[in-house]
Amino acid sequence: MSKDRFEHCSRVTRVTLQEVLDFREDRKRRQDELLARFHPGAGRTAGTLVSLSLNIPGEYKHFPWALRAFREEMDFFSRALRSEGITILHEERIEKNPGYTGLIAAAETGERLKRLGTWTEERHDLGRLFDIDVFNDRGEKISRRDGGGPGRSCLICGGDPFCCARKRAHSREELTEAVFSILGGFFRKNLEGTIRSAAVKALLYEAAVSPKPGLVDRFHNGAHGDMDFFSFINSTAAIAPFFADCAAAGFDYRETAEMDDGGLALFESLRQGGRIAEERMREASGGANTHRGMIFSLGIISAAYGFLFHDQERPPAEALFALCQSMTRNLKADFAGAGRALSHGEAIYRSQGIAGIRGEVSRGFPVVRDYALPHLARMLEQGISLNDAGIVILLGILARLDDTNIIHRSDLATLRAVQEDLREFLEKNPDPLAATEKARRLDREFTQKNISPGGSADLLGVAFFLHLLFS
Repeated sequence: MSKDRFEHCSRVTRVTLQEVLDFREDRKRRQDELLARFHPGAGRTAGTLVSLSLNIPGEYKHFPWALRAFREEMDFFSRALRSEGITILHEERIEKNPGYTGLIAAAETGERLKRLGTWTEERHDLGRLFDIDVFNDRGEKISRRDGGGPGRSCLICGGDPFCCARKRAHSREELTEAVFSILGGFFRKNLEGTIRSAAVKALLYEAAVSPKPGLVDRFHNGAHGDMDFFSFINSTAAIAPFFADCAAAGFDYRETAEMDDGGLALFESLRQGGRIAEERMREASGGANTHRGMIFSLGIISAAYGFLFHDQERPPAEALFALCQSMTRNLKADFAGAGRALSHGEAIYRSQGIAGIRGEVSRGFPVVRDYALPHLARMLEQGISLNDAGIVILLGILARLDDTNIIHRSDLATLRAVQEDLREFLEKNPDPLAATEKARRLDREFTQKNISPGGSADLLGVAFFLHLLFS
Protein backbone atom coordinates (compact mmCIF):
# COMPACT_ATOMS: atom_id res chain seq x y z
CA MET A 1 0.00 0.00 0.00
CA SER A 2 1.29 3.43 -0.88
CA LYS A 3 2.55 5.16 2.28
CA ASP A 4 2.68 8.53 0.49
CA ARG A 5 -1.12 8.69 0.31
CA PHE A 6 -1.41 8.17 4.05
CA GLU A 7 1.38 10.57 4.95
CA HIS A 8 -0.57 13.32 3.18
CA CYS A 9 -3.06 13.09 6.07
CA SER A 10 -0.20 13.17 8.65
CA ARG A 11 0.23 11.21 11.89
CA VAL A 12 -0.16 7.82 10.26
CA THR A 13 0.77 4.66 12.20
CA ARG A 14 1.97 1.48 10.54
CA VAL A 15 0.96 -1.81 12.14
CA THR A 16 2.26 -5.35 11.73
CA LEU A 17 0.21 -8.39 10.78
CA GLN A 18 0.70 -9.77 14.28
CA GLU A 19 -0.70 -6.58 15.82
CA VAL A 20 -3.78 -6.88 13.61
CA LEU A 21 -4.25 -10.53 14.55
CA ASP A 22 -3.85 -9.73 18.26
CA PHE A 23 -6.39 -6.92 17.94
CA ARG A 24 -8.91 -9.25 16.32
CA GLU A 25 -8.35 -11.85 19.03
CA ASP A 26 -8.89 -9.25 21.78
CA ARG A 27 -12.01 -8.03 19.99
CA LYS A 28 -13.38 -11.58 19.78
CA ARG A 29 -12.72 -12.08 23.50
CA ARG A 30 -14.59 -8.88 24.36
CA GLN A 31 -17.47 -9.83 22.06
CA ASP A 32 -17.78 -13.18 23.85
CA GLU A 33 -17.84 -11.41 27.24
CA LEU A 34 -20.65 -9.12 26.13
CA LEU A 35 -22.59 -11.97 24.50
CA ALA A 36 -22.51 -13.81 27.82
CA ARG A 37 -23.58 -10.70 29.70
CA PHE A 38 -26.50 -9.73 27.43
CA HIS A 39 -27.68 -13.16 26.25
CA PRO A 40 -31.44 -13.71 25.65
CA GLY A 41 -31.96 -15.30 29.07
CA ALA A 42 -30.33 -12.46 30.99
CA GLY A 43 -33.62 -10.97 32.20
CA ARG A 44 -33.79 -7.19 32.16
CA THR A 45 -30.33 -6.97 30.55
CA ALA A 46 -31.24 -9.28 27.67
CA GLY A 47 -30.24 -7.79 24.35
CA THR A 48 -28.53 -8.25 21.00
CA LEU A 49 -24.87 -7.48 20.38
CA VAL A 50 -23.78 -5.34 17.44
CA SER A 51 -20.14 -4.90 16.39
CA LEU A 52 -19.23 -1.98 14.13
CA SER A 53 -15.72 -2.06 12.60
CA LEU A 54 -13.87 0.19 10.19
CA ASN A 55 -12.09 -1.68 7.39
CA ILE A 56 -8.92 -0.06 6.04
CA PRO A 57 -6.97 -2.51 3.85
CA GLY A 58 -3.23 -2.83 4.36
CA GLU A 59 -0.78 -1.95 7.10
CA TYR A 60 -1.88 1.64 7.77
CA LYS A 61 -4.92 1.56 10.03
CA HIS A 62 -4.50 4.49 12.40
CA PHE A 63 -4.59 8.03 11.00
CA PRO A 64 -6.80 11.11 11.61
CA TRP A 65 -9.25 10.53 8.78
CA ALA A 66 -9.81 6.93 9.89
CA LEU A 67 -10.49 7.91 13.50
CA ARG A 68 -12.82 10.72 12.42
CA ALA A 69 -14.70 8.31 10.15
CA PHE A 70 -15.09 5.71 12.89
CA ARG A 71 -16.46 8.21 15.40
CA GLU A 72 -18.82 9.68 12.82
CA GLU A 73 -20.22 6.25 11.92
CA MET A 74 -20.61 5.25 15.57
CA ASP A 75 -22.45 8.46 16.35
CA PHE A 76 -24.67 7.97 13.32
CA PHE A 77 -25.58 4.37 14.13
CA SER A 78 -26.23 5.14 17.81
CA ARG A 79 -28.46 8.02 16.74
CA ALA A 80 -30.26 5.73 14.30
CA LEU A 81 -31.01 3.28 17.12
CA ARG A 82 -32.39 6.01 19.37
CA SER A 83 -34.47 7.43 16.52
CA GLU A 84 -36.18 4.03 16.24
CA GLY A 85 -36.93 3.95 19.95
CA ILE A 86 -34.38 1.18 20.53
CA THR A 87 -32.83 1.14 24.00
CA ILE A 88 -29.03 0.97 24.08
CA LEU A 89 -28.03 -1.20 27.03
CA HIS A 90 -24.28 -0.84 26.61
CA GLU A 91 -21.90 0.96 24.27
CA GLU A 92 -18.11 0.99 24.14
CA ARG A 93 -15.52 2.03 21.61
CA ILE A 94 -12.13 0.43 21.06
CA GLU A 95 -9.69 2.80 19.37
CA LYS A 96 -6.21 1.33 18.91
CA ASN A 97 -3.49 1.51 16.29
CA PRO A 98 -4.47 -1.82 14.65
CA GLY A 99 -8.09 -0.81 14.24
CA TYR A 100 -11.34 0.61 15.56
CA THR A 101 -14.40 -1.26 16.78
CA GLY A 102 -17.61 -0.21 18.48
CA LEU A 103 -19.65 -2.69 20.52
CA ILE A 104 -23.32 -2.00 21.26
CA ALA A 105 -25.83 -4.12 23.13
CA ALA A 106 -29.40 -3.11 22.28
CA ALA A 107 -32.80 -4.27 23.49
CA GLU A 108 -34.06 -5.36 20.09
CA THR A 109 -34.22 -8.43 17.88
CA GLY A 110 -31.19 -9.33 15.81
CA GLU A 111 -33.18 -9.27 12.58
CA ARG A 112 -34.32 -5.68 13.08
CA LEU A 113 -30.84 -4.53 14.09
CA LYS A 114 -29.34 -6.24 11.04
CA ARG A 115 -31.80 -4.45 8.76
CA LEU A 116 -30.82 -1.14 10.36
CA GLY A 117 -27.13 -1.99 10.08
CA THR A 118 -27.50 -2.93 6.41
CA TRP A 119 -29.39 0.30 5.74
CA THR A 120 -26.54 2.24 7.40
CA GLU A 121 -23.89 0.43 5.35
CA GLU A 122 -25.79 1.16 2.14
CA ARG A 123 -27.06 4.68 2.73
CA HIS A 124 -24.44 6.50 4.81
CA ASP A 125 -21.61 8.04 2.79
CA LEU A 126 -19.03 6.16 4.90
CA GLY A 127 -21.01 2.93 5.09
CA ARG A 128 -18.96 1.17 2.40
CA LEU A 129 -15.96 1.18 4.74
CA PHE A 130 -17.74 -0.40 7.70
CA ASP A 131 -18.89 -3.85 8.73
CA ILE A 132 -21.86 -3.80 11.08
CA ASP A 133 -22.13 -7.34 12.43
CA VAL A 134 -25.14 -8.45 14.46
CA PHE A 135 -25.00 -11.66 16.54
CA ASN A 136 -27.88 -14.05 17.12
CA ASP A 137 -28.64 -15.87 20.39
CA ARG A 138 -26.06 -18.54 19.49
CA GLY A 139 -23.30 -15.95 19.07
CA GLU A 140 -23.30 -16.31 15.29
CA LYS A 141 -23.28 -13.42 12.84
CA ILE A 142 -26.57 -12.75 11.08
CA SER A 143 -25.94 -12.49 7.36
CA ARG A 144 -27.15 -9.61 5.23
CA ARG A 145 -29.50 -11.90 3.38
CA ASP A 146 -30.95 -13.19 6.67
CA GLY A 147 -31.68 -9.55 7.48
CA GLY A 148 -33.38 -9.05 4.14
CA GLY A 149 -30.59 -7.04 2.55
CA PRO A 150 -28.42 -7.45 -0.57
CA GLY A 151 -24.84 -8.71 -0.50
CA ARG A 152 -21.96 -6.24 -0.44
CA SER A 153 -20.13 -5.14 -3.58
CA CYS A 154 -16.49 -4.49 -4.38
CA LEU A 155 -15.23 -0.94 -3.72
CA ILE A 156 -13.51 -0.80 -7.11
CA CYS A 157 -15.66 -2.60 -9.67
CA GLY A 158 -18.95 -3.23 -7.88
CA GLY A 159 -18.63 -6.99 -8.29
CA ASP A 160 -18.46 -9.76 -5.72
CA PRO A 161 -15.84 -8.62 -3.17
CA PHE A 162 -14.89 -12.17 -2.21
CA CYS A 163 -14.19 -13.10 -5.82
CA CYS A 164 -12.15 -9.94 -6.33
CA ALA A 165 -10.14 -10.67 -3.18
CA ARG A 166 -9.55 -14.29 -4.13
CA LYS A 167 -8.37 -13.32 -7.62
CA ARG A 168 -6.45 -10.27 -6.33
CA ALA A 169 -8.23 -8.32 -9.02
CA HIS A 170 -7.27 -4.93 -7.65
CA SER A 171 -3.96 -3.59 -6.41
CA ARG A 172 -3.44 -2.18 -2.95
CA GLU A 173 -2.91 1.24 -4.49
CA GLU A 174 -6.33 1.03 -6.15
CA LEU A 175 -7.94 0.03 -2.86
CA THR A 176 -6.15 2.85 -1.06
CA GLU A 177 -7.40 5.43 -3.55
CA ALA A 178 -10.93 4.04 -3.31
CA VAL A 179 -10.84 4.32 0.49
CA PHE A 180 -9.50 7.86 0.40
CA SER A 181 -12.02 8.86 -2.23
CA ILE A 182 -14.82 7.79 0.12
CA LEU A 183 -13.23 9.43 3.16
CA GLY A 184 -12.34 12.66 1.37
CA GLY A 185 -15.71 12.88 -0.33
CA PHE A 186 -17.51 12.54 2.99
CA PHE A 187 -15.39 15.06 4.88
CA ARG A 188 -15.58 17.57 2.06
CA LYS A 189 -19.37 17.24 1.91
CA ASN A 190 -19.61 17.51 5.70
CA LEU A 191 -17.39 20.60 5.64
CA GLU A 192 -19.53 22.29 2.99
CA GLY A 193 -22.67 21.69 5.02
CA THR A 194 -21.07 22.99 8.22
CA ILE A 195 -19.81 26.17 6.57
CA ARG A 196 -23.04 26.85 4.68
CA SER A 197 -25.12 26.42 7.82
CA ALA A 198 -22.84 28.61 9.96
CA ALA A 199 -22.73 31.32 7.28
CA VAL A 200 -26.51 31.44 6.91
CA LYS A 201 -26.99 31.66 10.67
CA ALA A 202 -24.29 34.32 11.07
CA LEU A 203 -25.69 36.52 8.30
CA LEU A 204 -29.23 36.27 9.66
CA TYR A 205 -28.11 36.75 13.26
CA GLU A 206 -26.33 39.96 12.28
CA ALA A 207 -29.35 41.24 10.39
CA ALA A 208 -31.71 40.31 13.23
CA VAL A 209 -29.81 42.01 16.07
CA SER A 210 -31.94 45.05 17.01
CA PRO A 211 -31.62 47.94 17.47
CA LYS A 212 -28.45 48.67 15.47
CA PRO A 213 -27.24 52.25 14.91
CA GLY A 214 -28.07 53.34 11.36
CA LEU A 215 -28.30 49.76 10.12
CA VAL A 216 -31.08 47.57 8.80
CA ASP A 217 -32.60 45.53 11.61
CA ARG A 218 -35.96 43.99 12.54
CA PHE A 219 -37.38 47.40 13.47
CA HIS A 220 -36.55 49.58 10.46
CA ASN A 221 -34.11 50.25 7.60
CA GLY A 222 -31.79 52.66 9.41
CA ALA A 223 -29.92 54.95 7.03
CA HIS A 224 -30.71 52.71 4.04
CA GLY A 225 -33.48 53.51 1.61
CA ASP A 226 -32.61 50.72 -0.83
CA MET A 227 -32.89 47.67 1.43
CA ASP A 228 -34.82 46.17 4.36
CA PHE A 229 -34.72 43.11 6.59
CA PHE A 230 -36.18 40.92 3.85
CA SER A 231 -33.47 42.08 1.46
CA PHE A 232 -30.96 40.49 3.83
CA ILE A 233 -32.92 37.24 3.94
CA ASN A 234 -33.03 37.09 0.14
CA SER A 235 -29.36 37.97 -0.17
CA THR A 236 -28.33 35.39 2.44
CA ALA A 237 -30.12 32.60 0.58
CA ALA A 238 -28.52 33.66 -2.69
CA ILE A 239 -24.90 33.79 -1.53
CA ALA A 240 -24.85 30.87 0.94
CA PRO A 241 -23.43 28.38 -1.64
CA PHE A 242 -20.41 30.64 -2.18
CA PHE A 243 -19.10 30.05 1.33
CA ALA A 244 -19.40 26.29 0.92
CA ASP A 245 -17.49 26.60 -2.36
CA CYS A 246 -14.73 28.57 -0.61
CA ALA A 247 -14.43 25.92 2.10
CA ALA A 248 -14.22 23.18 -0.54
CA ALA A 249 -11.54 25.19 -2.37
CA GLY A 250 -9.46 25.28 0.81
CA PHE A 251 -9.98 21.55 1.40
CA ASP A 252 -9.00 20.71 -2.19
CA TYR A 253 -6.01 23.04 -2.03
CA ARG A 254 -4.65 21.01 0.89
CA GLU A 255 -5.03 17.91 -1.26
CA THR A 256 -2.92 19.30 -4.08
CA ALA A 257 -0.51 21.80 -2.52
CA GLU A 258 1.79 22.15 0.45
CA MET A 259 0.96 25.85 0.90
CA ASP A 260 4.52 26.90 0.05
CA ASP A 261 3.21 30.37 -0.80
CA GLY A 262 1.46 30.75 2.54
CA GLY A 263 -1.96 30.68 0.88
CA LEU A 264 -1.59 33.50 -1.64
CA ALA A 265 -2.72 31.30 -4.52
CA LEU A 266 -5.67 30.03 -2.50
CA PHE A 267 -6.80 33.60 -1.87
CA GLU A 268 -6.45 34.51 -5.54
CA SER A 269 -8.56 31.49 -6.49
CA LEU A 270 -11.50 32.96 -4.58
CA ARG A 271 -11.76 36.23 -6.48
CA GLN A 272 -13.82 35.08 -9.47
CA GLY A 273 -16.31 33.25 -7.31
CA GLY A 274 -16.54 36.30 -5.07
CA ARG A 275 -17.46 38.52 -7.99
CA ILE A 276 -20.16 36.05 -9.03
CA ALA A 277 -21.46 35.97 -5.45
CA GLU A 278 -21.69 39.77 -5.49
CA GLU A 279 -23.72 39.59 -8.68
CA ARG A 280 -26.06 37.04 -7.10
CA MET A 281 -26.37 39.33 -4.09
CA ARG A 282 -27.41 42.28 -6.24
CA GLU A 283 -29.91 40.18 -8.16
CA ALA A 284 -31.48 38.91 -4.93
CA SER A 285 -31.56 42.27 -3.14
CA GLY A 286 -32.79 44.44 -6.00
CA GLY A 287 -29.36 45.93 -6.62
CA ALA A 288 -28.49 46.74 -2.99
CA ASN A 289 -25.11 46.11 -1.38
CA THR A 290 -26.36 43.94 1.45
CA HIS A 291 -23.37 41.63 1.92
CA ARG A 292 -20.34 42.67 -0.11
CA GLY A 293 -18.14 42.92 2.98
CA MET A 294 -19.36 39.58 4.28
CA ILE A 295 -18.70 37.88 0.94
CA PHE A 296 -15.13 39.12 1.21
CA SER A 297 -14.48 38.31 4.88
CA LEU A 298 -16.40 35.06 5.27
CA GLY A 299 -15.10 33.79 1.92
CA ILE A 300 -11.50 34.09 3.12
CA ILE A 301 -12.29 32.56 6.52
CA SER A 302 -14.21 29.68 4.90
CA ALA A 303 -11.30 28.83 2.60
CA ALA A 304 -8.80 28.96 5.46
CA TYR A 305 -11.06 26.81 7.62
CA GLY A 306 -11.43 24.27 4.80
CA PHE A 307 -7.67 24.04 4.39
CA LEU A 308 -7.13 23.40 8.10
CA PHE A 309 -10.17 21.11 8.42
CA HIS A 310 -8.56 18.71 5.97
CA ASP A 311 -6.15 17.58 8.69
CA GLN A 312 -7.93 18.71 11.87
CA GLU A 313 -11.59 18.13 12.64
CA ARG A 314 -11.57 21.17 14.95
CA PRO A 315 -8.99 23.66 13.67
CA PRO A 316 -7.66 25.98 16.40
CA ALA A 317 -8.70 29.62 16.19
CA GLU A 318 -5.09 30.79 16.35
CA ALA A 319 -4.18 28.79 13.26
CA LEU A 320 -7.21 30.09 11.38
CA PHE A 321 -6.45 33.74 12.09
CA ALA A 322 -2.78 33.22 11.18
CA LEU A 323 -3.70 31.59 7.87
CA CYS A 324 -6.16 34.39 6.99
CA GLN A 325 -3.38 36.88 7.65
CA SER A 326 -0.90 34.94 5.53
CA MET A 327 -3.36 34.48 2.66
CA THR A 328 -4.06 38.23 2.46
CA ARG A 329 -0.68 39.71 3.34
CA ASN A 330 -0.46 41.35 -0.09
CA LEU A 331 -4.02 42.65 0.03
CA LYS A 332 -3.13 46.32 0.17
CA ALA A 333 -1.90 46.01 -3.40
CA ASP A 334 -5.59 46.11 -4.32
CA PHE A 335 -5.56 49.78 -3.37
CA ALA A 336 -3.59 50.51 -6.53
CA GLY A 337 -6.90 50.31 -8.38
CA ALA A 338 -5.26 50.39 -11.78
CA GLY A 339 -7.64 50.49 -14.74
CA ARG A 340 -10.90 50.66 -12.76
CA ALA A 341 -12.98 52.98 -10.64
CA LEU A 342 -11.99 53.12 -6.99
CA SER A 343 -14.34 51.81 -4.32
CA HIS A 344 -15.21 54.04 -1.37
CA GLY A 345 -12.71 52.15 0.79
CA GLU A 346 -9.95 52.49 -1.79
CA ALA A 347 -10.59 56.20 -2.18
CA ILE A 348 -10.39 56.69 1.59
CA TYR A 349 -7.12 54.74 1.74
CA ARG A 350 -5.67 56.90 -1.04
CA SER A 351 -6.68 60.12 0.71
CA GLN A 352 -6.28 59.26 4.40
CA GLY A 353 -4.27 56.03 4.63
CA ILE A 354 -7.04 54.13 6.43
CA ALA A 355 -7.19 50.52 5.22
CA GLY A 356 -10.63 49.61 6.60
CA ILE A 357 -11.74 46.00 6.22
CA ARG A 358 -8.76 45.12 4.01
CA GLY A 359 -6.41 46.18 6.78
CA GLU A 360 -8.43 44.24 9.34
CA VAL A 361 -8.34 41.05 7.27
CA SER A 362 -4.65 41.33 6.35
CA ARG A 363 -3.79 41.61 10.06
CA GLY A 364 -5.73 38.46 10.89
CA PHE A 365 -8.96 40.11 12.10
CA PRO A 366 -7.50 41.61 15.31
CA VAL A 367 -10.75 43.27 16.43
CA VAL A 368 -12.62 39.98 16.13
CA ARG A 369 -9.75 37.86 17.44
CA ASP A 370 -8.87 39.96 20.49
CA TYR A 371 -12.25 41.47 21.38
CA ALA A 372 -15.42 40.38 19.62
CA LEU A 373 -15.05 36.60 19.60
CA PRO A 374 -13.90 36.04 23.21
CA HIS A 375 -16.28 38.67 24.59
CA LEU A 376 -19.22 37.19 22.68
CA ALA A 377 -18.43 33.73 24.08
CA ARG A 378 -18.28 35.08 27.64
CA MET A 379 -21.59 36.90 27.33
CA LEU A 380 -23.41 33.89 25.91
CA GLU A 381 -21.95 31.67 28.64
CA GLN A 382 -23.42 34.12 31.16
CA GLY A 383 -26.86 33.53 29.66
CA ILE A 384 -27.14 36.86 27.83
CA SER A 385 -29.29 36.52 24.70
CA LEU A 386 -27.86 36.55 21.20
CA ASN A 387 -29.61 39.82 20.50
CA ASP A 388 -28.36 41.63 23.60
CA ALA A 389 -24.85 40.23 23.25
CA GLY A 390 -24.86 41.28 19.59
CA ILE A 391 -25.71 44.87 20.53
CA VAL A 392 -22.85 45.08 23.02
CA ILE A 393 -20.37 43.47 20.61
CA LEU A 394 -21.40 45.83 17.81
CA LEU A 395 -20.84 48.88 20.02
CA GLY A 396 -17.45 47.49 21.05
CA ILE A 397 -16.45 46.91 17.43
CA LEU A 398 -17.55 50.45 16.55
CA ALA A 399 -15.30 51.78 19.30
CA ARG A 400 -12.28 49.92 17.85
CA LEU A 401 -12.64 49.65 14.06
CA ASP A 402 -11.68 52.27 11.50
CA ASP A 403 -15.04 51.86 9.78
CA THR A 404 -14.65 53.44 6.34
CA ASN A 405 -18.43 53.31 5.81
CA ILE A 406 -18.82 55.96 8.51
CA ILE A 407 -16.00 58.05 7.01
CA HIS A 408 -17.57 57.82 3.56
CA ARG A 409 -21.01 58.90 4.79
CA SER A 410 -19.62 61.62 7.08
CA ASP A 411 -15.92 62.19 7.83
CA LEU A 412 -13.03 60.97 9.95
CA ALA A 413 -13.76 63.46 12.73
CA THR A 414 -17.25 62.03 13.12
CA LEU A 415 -15.87 58.50 13.37
CA ARG A 416 -13.36 59.52 16.04
CA ALA A 417 -16.03 61.35 18.05
CA VAL A 418 -18.30 58.30 17.96
CA GLN A 419 -15.44 56.04 19.02
CA GLU A 420 -14.41 58.24 21.93
CA ASP A 421 -18.00 58.42 23.16
CA LEU A 422 -18.44 54.65 22.94
CA ARG A 423 -15.14 53.91 24.69
CA GLU A 424 -16.20 56.07 27.62
CA PHE A 425 -19.60 54.37 27.69
CA LEU A 426 -18.22 50.82 27.51
CA GLU A 427 -15.58 51.44 30.18
CA LYS A 428 -18.48 51.64 32.66
CA ASN A 429 -19.30 47.98 31.82
CA PRO A 430 -22.97 48.70 31.03
CA ASP A 431 -25.59 45.98 31.38
CA PRO A 432 -27.49 44.82 28.26
CA LEU A 433 -30.40 47.14 29.01
CA ALA A 434 -28.13 50.20 29.09
CA ALA A 435 -26.35 49.05 25.93
CA THR A 436 -29.67 48.62 24.15
CA GLU A 437 -30.74 52.12 25.11
CA LYS A 438 -27.37 53.50 23.94
CA ALA A 439 -27.79 51.69 20.61
CA ARG A 440 -31.31 53.09 20.28
CA ARG A 441 -30.08 56.68 20.79
CA LEU A 442 -27.24 56.19 18.32
CA ASP A 443 -29.70 54.65 15.87
CA ARG A 444 -31.82 57.80 15.89
CA GLU A 445 -28.73 59.99 15.47
CA PHE A 446 -27.13 57.88 12.73
CA THR A 447 -30.37 57.53 10.79
CA GLN A 448 -30.94 61.27 10.88
CA LYS A 449 -27.37 61.95 9.71
CA ASN A 450 -27.40 59.14 7.11
CA ILE A 451 -24.55 57.27 8.84
CA SER A 452 -24.25 53.50 8.51
CA PRO A 453 -21.42 51.52 10.21
CA GLY A 454 -21.51 48.69 7.68
CA GLY A 455 -17.93 47.60 8.31
CA SER A 456 -18.67 47.12 12.02
CA ALA A 457 -21.80 45.14 11.18
CA ASP A 458 -19.72 42.88 8.95
CA LEU A 459 -17.33 42.09 11.80
CA LEU A 460 -20.28 41.32 14.07
CA GLY A 461 -21.32 38.76 11.46
CA VAL A 462 -17.74 37.41 11.38
CA ALA A 463 -17.82 37.03 15.16
CA PHE A 464 -21.11 35.12 14.98
CA PHE A 465 -19.71 32.90 12.20
CA LEU A 466 -16.55 32.01 14.10
CA HIS A 467 -18.44 31.45 17.34
CA LEU A 468 -20.65 28.93 15.55
CA LEU A 469 -17.62 27.13 14.10
CA PHE A 470 -15.63 26.99 17.33
CA SER A 471 -18.33 26.48 19.97
